[in-house]
Amino acid sequence: MGLHYLRRTIELTANYFDGRKVGCFGNAGYRKTTDLSKLCACIEDLTGSGIIRPQSTVFTDLGCGDGRVNFLMSYFVRLSIGLEIDSEILSEYGPRKNELISLLRSEGAVLPPENIFLIQGDSLDDRTFDEVRSQAGVDFVDVDLFYTYITLHDVFAEKIAERGRPGVYYLVYGFSRILPGYESFELVNRDVGAQEIAALFRKK
Repeated sequence: MGLHYLRRTIELTANYFDGRKVGCFGNAGYRKTTDLSKLCACIEDLTGSGIIRPQSTVFTDLGCGDGRVNFLMSYFVRLSIGLEIDSEILSEYGPRKNELISLLRSEGAVLPPENIFLIQGDSLDDRTFDEVRSQAGVDFVDVDLFYTYITLHDVFAEKIAERGRPGVYYLVYGFSRILPGYESFELVNRDVGAQEIAALFRKK
């Protein structure tokens, strides 16, 4: 499949989900949604620098919401894993996936790989990763790139510091000028994709 078709696919995917932004109070508090058009620039940066490798990278979104980031990332990684504690929010993925796939088909675009695993559970609970192992065949230490919106970013950093392997990357979306510092992590890139929205860290 040519690069033109993939670029068109990514554009269609980003536009579809960005047209369905969410900002409401739900069971777990205020819900924030990644801007996929900005994330596309971040992905291009990360693939260009070799941090994302399509044949090997295991990606995990620690609060995946409706799975939009996982759908987009599936085109660039080996495994795209998403964890979401709120079953109602996660249930939005199926209908939206079906609608988007219909759109992609009608446009002659590239359909997503069969590498997306969305799991309902608490990202901080080890039992959730037991389910990840069961469904996707990987464990916490096998993840190459963790991702989160700013919600619970510091708590997730502690979890990755505790269980992630040395050198694992942590991409945090939602920051601009003031960046956090995490114990056991080094700041690799303070402005991934030059979008003034995402910072990349690596476990020492």
